[in-house]
Amino acid sequence: MANYRAIAAASATILGLLRDRFPSADFGGPLTIELYQPKDFGSPMKEGLAICLWRVTPNISRRALGPRTDIHGRRFKASLPVDLYYLIVPFADDAERQQRLLGWMLRAMHELGPLVASELNHFLAESDIFAEAESLDMVNDPLAIADQLTLWDRIKHMPPAATYAMRMLLLDSEERLDEYPIVTERELDMGVLQ
Repeated sequence: MANYRAIAAASATILGLLRDRFPSADFGGPLTIELYQPKDFGSPMKEGLAICLWRVTPNISRRALGPRTDIHGRRFKASLPVDLYYLIVPFADDAERQQRLLGWMLRAMHELGPLVASELNHFLAESDIFAEAESLDMVNDPLAIADQLTLWDRIKHMPPAATYAMRMLLLDSEERLDEYPIVTERELDMGVLQ
């Protein structure tokens, strides 16, 4: 049931869960956590976590899905399985604080576990984006050295960061497939050859 709003809901869920779990008392107050676009790294925040969706790819393990059937038996065009890749960057004025934020963020992301529908539906205004049985896995997905160097070339003054992959987000189609009754008999006209 996750439609085009699912990508925004997934990003909002990461942001919301990190914000809810942040130990303000240990760090002396609340933390700024924002969704970033690549252009935002040109003038980054002074202190906080930046969550940037930097790559979206088709899921290669399940590309050819069959038609989707809803709970009422209606058939729809196949869902589009995609993988989302996030770059999460902690910013701080000094290296020690930045590394503390990095350590906390790595631990918090590891403890999130699979993101279930109740969490995925909680952080946007719409609460029906994901069906009750849907869930998503987040895994730490380190960049290759060449990709890391390219990233540093593009984002100047880049502090240490972590990359995560969210696998198998299904973008469901709302386009129904027409249903016709099963063929039980066939009429054939025969002619006489002369």
